[in-house]
Amino acid sequence: MADTTAPVLVPTPPRPASVPEQEWAENLSEPANYGGEGPDRSREQAAPGGPESEALYRFREILLDTGDLEWADKTLAGLSHKALWRDEESGASISLVRFAKGSGIPSRHSHASNQFMFCLKGRYTYEPTGLTLTEGSFYWNPKGSLHGPTVAEEESILLEVYDGPHYPTQPDWYSSPDDTR
Repeated sequence: MADTTAPVLVPTPPRPASVPEQEWAENLSEPANYGGEGPDRSREQAAPGGPESEALYRFREILLDTGDLEWADKTLAGLSHKALWRDEESGASISLVRFAKGSGIPSRHSHASNQFMFCLKGRYTYEPTGLTLTEGSFYWNPKGSLHGPTVAEEESILLEVYDGPHYPTQPDWYSSPDDTR
């Protein structure tokens, strides 16, 4: 029976005329265990290794049109995301997150790594400090710093980056451990 959970490998794309043949053949990433929509669509070669001998994958440059991706709802009402990239070994990730107007994170919390957010749209406020992300603003929440709760004063879309795992333990506002990734 075929393994339907294994990622699908994409065919090697055609070599551009401006790139020498040997460079094209060798221009692949080191084997890595990446997740998210970009890597899910871009695994070109399998390589041995990884935890418990899981296959790792090699990639070329990856371009992802985020408009082609569907928003995936999280178990917290009003929150959805598009997972762009994740290092499955370190927990580091990049996602687009969307908060519906009036939604937000309901309580104070901290993260197990640094959290970075760039506001693409909306007004997203951290209570009780009143710090508000608006279009074009950049927010950095250092590892372990308590913050929140939050509220989206209008629909807000943020580019969110973590340099490691999101939470030290699963927050009580999520009913699925997948939401903490």
